[in-house]
Amino acid sequence: MSVPELPVTELPVPEPGPTRSATVELVVGGMHCQSCAELIEETLTGDPAVRHATVDLDAARASVTYDPATLTVDDLCAAVTGVGYRATRAAPAAPGS
Repeated sequence: MSVPELPVTELPVPEPGPTRSATVELVVGGMHCQSCAELIEETLTGDPAVRHATVDLDAARASVTYDPATLTVDDLCAAVTGVGYRATRAAPAAPGS
């Protein structure tokens, strides 16, 4: 008894749509050394929706470029909090400064 072969139908592969990105500055508390900054950076960049993250220990800030369709600023802050630090969105710079 043989199994009949079914026709193979190729489906078109959709083209990836344009990706949006946003950059946010976070104020990060609780860092004491470069290892702390590296852990936060690795945590943030471990999320596929984060395109780039840089943590500055001396300024106590993180700059994060991410996909706002997938993540919110609260999600980013929660990721930092989840590894034992504090994070809030930085206040926007005053005009002319």
